[in-house]
Amino acid sequence: MLKRCFISILVAAGLVLLVGIVSVPSSYAAAGSLKAGPYGPYTCRSGYVWREAYNGDHVCVTPQRRAQVAYDNRMARHRINRGGGIYGRNTCRSGYVWRVARASDLVCVTPNERSLVAEENRLAPFRYAP
Repeated sequence: MLKRCFISILVAAGLVLLVGIVSVPSSYAAAGSLKAGPYGPYTCRSGYVWREAYNGDHVCVTPQRRAQVAYDNRMARHRINRGGGIYGRNTCRSGYVWRVARASDLVCVTPNERSLVAEENRLAPFRYAP
């Protein structure tokens, strides 16, 4: 009985380990992001820095793009419709849309800026240091 219980525990531990390995997105593995660099697995390749659109945003971008994102963050309160609107207090003024660097990122930016951020998100796994 004890032997069967021990085997069950080993099998369960192996499944947990296997699930942990399989759950890593294949694009990260292909990009080599599983190796830890000086800043962990999200160390950027040379020439790139963390975007920092929000706390914990480790998407790698050029320094110029990070500066633009920081500017957009500073301007955020000036780009919302002060009277609210269809989306409540997060309604953007005319000509602006939500950036959506992640689902909860409701900073108002130009449509072009939102497209750039979406492209950066798509390329993120390939910009980590090998």
